[in-house]
Amino acid sequence: MPLLYRPVFCLLFIALMCLLLQLFPAQVTDWLNYQRAEPLQLWRFWTAHLLHSNAWHLAMNLGGLAVIFYLHQMHYQQKQLLQFLLLSAALLSSALYLFSPDIQIYVGLSGVLHALLAFGAVRDLQQRWYSGGLILLGLVAKVGYEQFYGPDPELGALIDARVAIDAHAYGLVIGVALALCLPNYGLTDAVNAEKKSGSA
Repeated sequence: MPLLYRPVFCLLFIALMCLLLQLFPAQVTDWLNYQRAEPLQLWRFWTAHLLHSNAWHLAMNLGGLAVIFYLHQMHYQQKQLLQFLLLSAALLSSALYLFSPDIQIYVGLSGVLHALLAFGAVRDLQQRWYSGGLILLGLVAKVGYEQFYGPDPELGALIDARVAIDAHAYGLVIGVALALCLPNYGLTDAVNAEKKSGSA
């Protein structure tokens, strides 16, 4: 299959967009980040996730994206992965708007990454790949720790922003919910194709 039609192309495109936007001046990115104080501007519900507070923030999120893709690439085709990213970003921003009024400004891919990792972990379990259970337990423990003890001040200093732990929690819930509510989404085509090729 040509690179253009593989899910890795979608992730490379996302990474390129994040890298390019990091070069834009603040006057431009201020029109793209999530801002609760602004009149409701729906494009921010998607563009905010492509922005990052600094280079460290960007590097950590792109590194996380690469690791998640390595773990769960078998669960996606390109179209399905793009749809999932768009849907999870919209749901995450909506959750921030409805349930986290204290978050006035938000940027970053980490909430979507939590959704993507949770989705893949549930898909693993549905295929009886029990390593997914360890991933999901670890993710729940991480999010629970953050909710109980608050954001990591050292990480906040590194990325020059307060860590939005609510986004991580919403991402976890969204990922699990989408995996359970859409039982055949993403998994069937990719895994069945793998099984057919293996039995040929």
